[in-house]
Amino acid sequence: MDTTIIDRLDAVPPRRHDHRVRVVSSDYARLRRLDHLVVGVEAATVLVESVCADARTPVPRLRFHARRSPFTGMTEAPRDRVLAAARRAGAGVRDPGRLPEWGAIRLGRRTTLMTLAHELGHHLVHHLDPLGTAAHGNRWVLRFDQAAAVIDGAIGDAGEGPAPA
Repeated sequence: MDTTIIDRLDAVPPRRHDHRVRVVSSDYARLRRLDHLVVGVEAATVLVESVCADARTPVPRLRFHARRSPFTGMTEAPRDRVLAAARRAGAGVRDPGRLPEWGAIRLGRRTTLMTLAHELGHHLVHHLDPLGTAAHGNRWVLRFDQAAAVIDGAIGDAGEGPAPA
């Protein structure tokens, strides 16, 4: 299984949801350590498949873009979730067939492992938790930790060492 770390970063930007994650996470130090490790498309793909297999969820469509920062990603909800939310809101969806059946995750061609775990946390919430679960709430932090634990286990010794301050 190729989970090659292609870069180790000394500095990372502040994260928008850091306060909640710091307070709620069961292993904040692991998340900080993963934020300093960068993988490419192949390793990210393998890690997504590992997390989804561990959680028994379908694998999302992965989209990689060279100009996306290693610190940003985006998760699209699965088709049934989008349609259910639209029904609850009394709205329609223009072309439901174009929505990704199992959801999608957009990442850069280089991404930090924390970014990957963050987006996988959203994916797991979409598949394992009730509709309406807060996008960046406590339940999401639990799923973020769940994804990070699988990623950390998969990278093994490559992720060893203390988290930078």
